[in-house]
Formats: sequence, structure tokens, C-alpha cells
Amino acid sequence: MKLDLSTVGISCVACGTRITLEEAIQKEWHQCLRCQFFIDPHCLGIVQNTMGGVCPSFSQGVTRHSLQAADIPTEQILIFVKDQYQKGHGGALIDSLFYTRPSALKKPQHPSQMESNSEEPLTREEIWQRFGLVLVQRSQGKWKTWEKVGSTS
Repeated sequence: MKLDLSTVGISCVACGTRITLEEAIQKEWHQCLRCQFFIDPHCLGIVQNTMGGVCPSFSQGVTRHSLQAADIPTEQILIFVKDQYQKGHGGALIDSLFYTRPSALKKPQHPSQMESNSEEPLTREEIWQRFGLVLVQRSQGKWKTWEKVGSTS
């Protein structure tokens, strides 16, 4: 099995976007020197401008610390991945995600680029404080339409 920049995938610690290591280098992703998590340029800007530079890896159970962004050490990552693969730390999902032909995979999107109508609307009954029992149609957590069920009093 060939391991190179195009067959190794990483994900952003902040938004979870998955990308190949090759694309991450081209798009100028970074890695925190302290916790070793990766971060995309968009999320890096958010961390620096609105989070006071605190690394978002605290959401993964890492002690809070300042983000120490650096270029991605590609050679070290390839050595680590090769070592893990040789130890058998891989599976069908990893193989299908990172070792199949890239053209067969659907390219992941950053959450800010996803279309608002990408999922089927969900219709359900809810109890709202002001209107009582209502029938609500939601898409991506936001209500699209609603109607009061029962009496109009």
C-alpha cells in the first residue's frame, strides 16, 4: 500500500472538516505545536479573532492552552501513519476513506459552504410556551413552517 500526501487524511479540530494531507498543505492548514491537532485557515482566523487565541482542542479533552500554530510536519506524519498501519491500526472505514482512489470519494465541504437545503425537512409535534401544541417542519434545526394544532383559544 502506497502512503503519501494524497492518501493520508486529517481533520480540523474546530469544525471537523476532513481533507487529505496534500490539500491541507496547499490550503495552508496549520498544526498546534502543543497538542498536535490540525486547524484550517478559516477556523484559525476565528480562534485568533474571537477566541483570544485559545486552542479549540479543549473540546477534545486537552487542557486549555494558547494555539501555537505551525506548518504541518509532513514527513513526521507520514512516518507515524506508516507505523500505525504496519501495526494493524486501520480498518475498512479508514481504507475506504483514505486509500481508495480519490476520484471515487465525495469531497468534504466546510460547514460554512454547505447548502441550506442539503437535508430532508423533518415534521414533528412540539409544545411551544406561547402557542401550546404545534406542528413544526424543521430543516437543519431551524423551523421552516409551523401551525398551531387544536383550538384557537
